[in-house]
Amino acid sequence: MKCVKTFLISVLTTTCLFANLSIAVIDFDAGGHITEQEAVVVTNLFRNELIRSGRADIADRSNMDRILAEMQFQMSDWANPTKIKQVGKMVGADYLVTGKLDMLGNNFQVIVQMLDIETARAINSSRISLRNLEEFDTKVKQFADDFIQKLPAENILTGTWVAEVIHSHTTDRNSINRRTVNSDIIDTYTITFGTNNRCNIHISSFINGQEFIEYVQGTYTYDGSLLRINAVIRNSKIPHIGTIQWLSVIAMSRDNNSFNMSITANRGSSQQMRATFIRD
Repeated sequence: MKCVKTFLISVLTTTCLFANLSIAVIDFDAGGHITEQEAVVVTNLFRNELIRSGRADIADRSNMDRILAEMQFQMSDWANPTKIKQVGKMVGADYLVTGKLDMLGNNFQVIVQMLDIETARAINSSRISLRNLEEFDTKVKQFADDFIQKLPAENILTGTWVAEVIHSHTTDRNSINRRTVNSDIIDTYTITFGTNNRCNIHISSFINGQEFIEYVQGTYTYDGSLLRINAVIRNSKIPHIGTIQWLSVIAMSRDNNSFNMSITANRGSSQQMRATFIRD
């Protein structure tokens, strides 16, 4: 077998509402007396059923071949979490689907599993036993449907959201005379939610006409009602913003294009404000 195998990979993007679930499907490995060409045919049949389900779209294959060749990717690298994550990031996939064809007694076995790019752990698997490989042609639809049912639930938050928060901030300019200055602050939060509970947060804050900008990576969890966002901002360039620890029940609009949640706008304050995030 060549050091770098020519993988048939299709990046599948689900068309579920805003889920943007991307999967890279790799040619199934051939074991026993099964040829690589037979494995390619089985992979094609499985892949086509995923596409036919209406939850997938095929991306450019040539780009993937180029990336694997440049990485000098080998079969043994599928056991390397760092390599798996690297491949996923380079092709823009959140999950990798791998498969194996083998013999058990007189029956053919097709085993398919899906790996999470971030953890390299298998989160989904399906298996089917066949009397001969030709039988797969008649059973592939049911087999693919079973696999599809196990796909991660859609995440309607995936994507970029923007909220503008206007609030007042009081500063003590002269403690002796107890003079204070009230100023209006405009904070713009741009949050990009990924599919693996990670998010990127860009904050632009205007204070007395001067703009301050902060960028931080964080994590989030969302169960369909409760949203938690955590991000550690060290040495923040924005005076009134520190570590983000938001926990709020969100109110999603009917069209899933905006939601309201409670946030803490000032460092060290327990006062919360209601912010409206709009899909960008």
